[in-house]
Amino acid sequence: MVWPFGSRFAGFNGVNQRKIARCLQEAIQQLGFDNPVLWTYLHTSCDLVGKLGESFVIYDCVDDHSAYEGFNPQLVKAMERRLMEQCDIVFCTARGLYESKKRFCREIYLSPNAADVGHFHKADLPETSVAPELDNLPRPILGFVGAIKEWIDLGLMVALADDFSEGSVVMVGPVGVNIDVSELMKRPNVHLLGHRNRELLPTYLKGFDVCLNPFRQNTLTSTVSPLKFYEYLASGKPIASVPMPEIMSFSALVEFGEGSDGFTAAVRRALEDTPEKKMTRLQTAKENSWESRAQFMMDKIEAAIMRKSSKEEL
Repeated sequence: MVWPFGSRFAGFNGVNQRKIARCLQEAIQQLGFDNPVLWTYLHTSCDLVGKLGESFVIYDCVDDHSAYEGFNPQLVKAMERRLMEQCDIVFCTARGLYESKKRFCREIYLSPNAADVGHFHKADLPETSVAPELDNLPRPILGFVGAIKEWIDLGLMVALADDFSEGSVVMVGPVGVNIDVSELMKRPNVHLLGHRNRELLPTYLKGFDVCLNPFRQNTLTSTVSPLKFYEYLASGKPIASVPMPEIMSFSALVEFGEGSDGFTAAVRRALEDTPEKKMTRLQTAKENSWESRAQFMMDKIEAAIMRKSSKEEL
């Protein structure tokens, strides 16, 4: 068991990482690992580096952890900087993250999120059936897939439901702790379906007329590479999104709108989608697969390991 508050108060994380290190050391010994590589996504690993006999350290930075609610921003930034200074290589999923981290890293690369293209493309296949819950809902069906947490702009969703009172707003995903969805639940055309198995998600996407990306626009989301965006691309469905730095380069494929009126207008434009746009989205999705991202990262890691080994032999 580890102590809570490791990202709020100095000292707790060191205790936690020592406990984690002991568990990992046992696993490494049992599995017979030689020269293990430490690959982490967490700033808290700053106190884990060096405790596992690792030969190489990778930090895959996917979020601005200092912007998380309940965390101590100054402490988290200091922990992350200490981690990066010990890493052999760092990857960032967003340009904003890359720019803010690069001065602390000896080697750093931008590697945005991607999608399991084959899985989410099922939404475009004739043999995939529409999820039964969507069968009798009034059209258009405006849908969101993902966790409903503090970074989702529920105000936008309320306004959308009001503006499309003749249609349906569907949200597929668990509602986070302390997230107030009472205003949404007052709207008869809003349907909060809760968590659904990942295998079933293409059946929901297939039933959507427009896929929604309604992030709040703040410090955290300004450096987010939204995973759901790439999954939406792979489905081929029209997409309406708030402006986000990491996806503005896809403006020819997505309808962007800021604020309630702008977002609603983006949805209306998305409903006028063309077959040409759909085909371009599907092609673009293939270029942003997890396989392509993994190959890029492994090429960089292998080259860095070889350079490090060569230096150590001198």
